[in-house]
Amino acid sequence: MKNIKIILFLGLIIGTVSCKKYLDVVPDYSPTIDNAFAMRTQAKKYLATCYSYLPRLGEYADNFTSVASREIVAPTGGVTSSTAPGLQQFLDMAYGYQSANDPVANFWDGTKSGTPLFQGLRDCNIFLEGIQNVPDMSETEKKQWIAEVKTLKAYYHFYLLRMYGPIPVIRKNLPISATADEVQVKREPVDSVVSYITQLVDEATPDLQPAIVNVSEEMGRITKTIALSIKAQTLVLAASPLFNGNTDYANFKNKDGQALVNTTYDATKWQKASEACKAAIDAARAAGHTMYYFDVPVGLGAIFPSTKACLDIRGAITEDFNAETIWGFKNSRPNSLQLLAMTFGGGTTGRLPIVGNAFYAANMEACELFYTKNGVPINEDPTWDYANRYTALKTVPSTADSGLLKKGFVTSSFNMDRENRFYADLTFQGSSYQYKTYINSNNIAYINGYGSATATDKYSMTGYWPQKLVNYKCTGDQNTRTIVPYTWPAIRLSELYLMYAEALNEAAGPSPEAYQYIDSVRARAGLKGVQESWTKYSNNPAKPASKEGLRSIIQQETQIEFMFEGNNYWNARRWHRLDILNRPVTGWDVFKKSTLPADAPKVYYNKVNYFYPSSTLRDFLAPIKEYNLSVNHNLVQNPMW
Repeated sequence: MKNIKIILFLGLIIGTVSCKKYLDVVPDYSPTIDNAFAMRTQAKKYLATCYSYLPRLGEYADNFTSVASREIVAPTGGVTSSTAPGLQQFLDMAYGYQSANDPVANFWDGTKSGTPLFQGLRDCNIFLEGIQNVPDMSETEKKQWIAEVKTLKAYYHFYLLRMYGPIPVIRKNLPISATADEVQVKREPVDSVVSYITQLVDEATPDLQPAIVNVSEEMGRITKTIALSIKAQTLVLAASPLFNGNTDYANFKNKDGQALVNTTYDATKWQKASEACKAAIDAARAAGHTMYYFDVPVGLGAIFPSTKACLDIRGAITEDFNAETIWGFKNSRPNSLQLLAMTFGGGTTGRLPIVGNAFYAANMEACELFYTKNGVPINEDPTWDYANRYTALKTVPSTADSGLLKKGFVTSSFNMDRENRFYADLTFQGSSYQYKTYINSNNIAYINGYGSATATDKYSMTGYWPQKLVNYKCTGDQNTRTIVPYTWPAIRLSELYLMYAEALNEAAGPSPEAYQYIDSVRARAGLKGVQESWTKYSNNPAKPASKEGLRSIIQQETQIEFMFEGNNYWNARRWHRLDILNRPVTGWDVFKKSTLPADAPKVYYNKVNYFYPSSTLRDFLAPIKEYNLSVNHNLVQNPMW
């Protein structure tokens, strides 16, 4: 086969990437272009290379979003290269130290925990150019692989689009004969990028499998449902306020004056988005995808209904390739991430004994989003003491559900009478920790004591841990822990449901269908439907009946459902919500310890303000590294960077 020579796009494609394990067949060497497509075996290795650029969303050192969104925080003084390599730079992002000189999470170039997605696009193009030359493959299989790689191209463009906004579109690789002017590529308008992404998906879907047939070898490979979900995500992004009528970007132009963002609002974009979401949902259902509910295994014994409800919620994340998972990233199997989020507590007084580096803390300010047990926001439920949520102390009554809180424990009213997702997603003083060793109703264990700072790097700085990210099958005690990894769910059915409800509401206002899809997500959390909950329990009962009110409900529902998963980093930006970007970091006073055990709750339950961010309009998009602009004079920087 003729040697294919490709040049790098100066200022675009810089750096290299190792071929991370994604498919079961992984290149055992770096194939040269000469023999990469000589036989099916070699071509499959190059297919694995195309998949290898998928971001490692399940590893704390590679996925910046949950920390950069400040849903998860950590004590900066204790995070070191030995306790959590790579985490400090994400904390720098969270605390406002991002830089255009050398950006953290640089997916343009592939540095500082970023994946070089432009290089990934180049490798995808090499694959598409070479696959037709493979002699020992059927045309049907070639078409399927081509469709998979086209979908990967769509996803990599989508990832870059939501991070950087307008980007250069990499339709084909430039030939070695390209002129200097041709190499100086420029950014294309958002609408053009969106059109190219949807075109790729439309070309790919006819040749993709509806569902994975060969489970042992192909789980994680792209299906028709995955492709349609990427299209839905792209069109929802394009319809959202960040790129649809955002006048902040009126002067965001290429050097030739070409406008990069359409500043005129187009309502039809929401209609297109709703149609794409419905198509993805229909494909998902046809392929057997449903909302996840925990199936109590034989041998686990009796568990409390509340424990079952919490595992319904957590299992949607941590149960490997469950029915709700549209796309699981096999290159992302959280191990270290779980160690940071998992804690055990014992004893009856004093501070919490912590094993390992369990310093992932849930930002208490983000935890305000969880509803009351009645399924409405805490500031709308007249039966919940919102005004005294930080100061009022309550004793967990003897009639309380033992699967959630320890009876007789003195806790903050902030922790009482909340929805199931609050107790599923979090562990804290007085709560149960729902791991396999302690899940049986006859062997429930709780986090006892007040305060958590036992060492400089082994404590939750807020008093809350993100239990949601931990597989319930993990075992351990105060001395050791055994982690059970799982495949990270990059796209879940619940995301399609909430995007569809959002698109329906934005296109035409509240409707029975929009309520239906929100309620499907709420039902898993044990909540009544939107209309019933607001009518019965909210001081604003008419809220779901207006477009603005339902928008607020959908956005809060989305933030709750995807808390700690990283999705909300992107959601806050596409919604153009500077208030979310400026959410402060708060928690309980974990450092103080009372001299008298009886005084411990009064000392501990005092709200501490750790950090007030100062995000601006520039933070809706990531900066392009300055060096790229110096070598490619047609590139323009993102606004205010």
